[in-house]
Amino acid sequence: MSTSVGSPSHGRLLGGIPLPLQGEGFVFDPEKDPEHRFGTAELVTAIQDAAACVAVRLRGLPLRIGELSGAEGGDVSGHASHRSGRDVDVLFPLLDASGNSFHSKAIPIETNGTGVDYQDLSEGLDDIPVRLDIARTWAFVEAFLSHPDARVNRIYLAEHLRSILLEHGRTAGADQAVLNLFGHVTCQPSFPHDDHMHIRVFCSPQDIVAGCEDTPPVYPWHEQYLASLGVSFRPARPGPSRAQVTSVREAQRKAERAHGTLHADVRAFLKRRETWARKPSPGRPYCP
Repeated sequence: MSTSVGSPSHGRLLGGIPLPLQGEGFVFDPEKDPEHRFGTAELVTAIQDAAACVAVRLRGLPLRIGELSGAEGGDVSGHASHRSGRDVDVLFPLLDASGNSFHSKAIPIETNGTGVDYQDLSEGLDDIPVRLDIARTWAFVEAFLSHPDARVNRIYLAEHLRSILLEHGRTAGADQAVLNLFGHVTCQPSFPHDDHMHIRVFCSPQDIVAGCEDTPPVYPWHEQYLASLGVSFRPARPGPSRAQVTSVREAQRKAERAHGTLHADVRAFLKRRETWARKPSPGRPYCP
């Protein structure tokens, strides 16, 4: 039985459940460490069920799932959280210029829903244009939010991608309760999350009893759910910040060290990225 203890940034995982390397509608990112695919039973089940739902509804390549946590939690290189089995990164499903399913990569998606798979950053002849597969991205989010075992705490997502997905959900006639929930739980943090989404689920009632701690916000519907089971929200205790945010300009300098002079198209993209990379203040109740 899996148990999440402590907070996402300073916790651990007992009896972690491994996400299979592949399953119906998904594959664990082969570029990531397979030792970092463990989570709580609730999270792993929700990922598998949501991916299978997408596969049934819409054709396309398997969704690519990024890192969860280590088998016993603890530090996962490159992440400020992912320590207690309740976090997962999901790469966006993509389409190529012809509208065919494209292998998911960590490609930043711009405000118009397009992106470029830059190969050699010093020249542009090998660039591959892509765009967000909005329908499949929404289908996964919708299935995940509707899952009975996955009570979502946050979906970290760039603000412009939140708007694109929300508009698609409305146009597609999604259930209003799901639209409302998506609108509340999505928020862009200091890192823009424009090349993937980061989903975090709440502690289960059983985990709370074992010492699991949740990060804000505290939604009234979740408090009511816990109260109905005789359990109270346990807030994460303050601890030293583990966040290591790389600015757009720092990323550019790193790329220049690795590839030399960047192609003009890459420099132009990085300049555009500055306009949405800063943490916004949308003023929503749960994303101030």
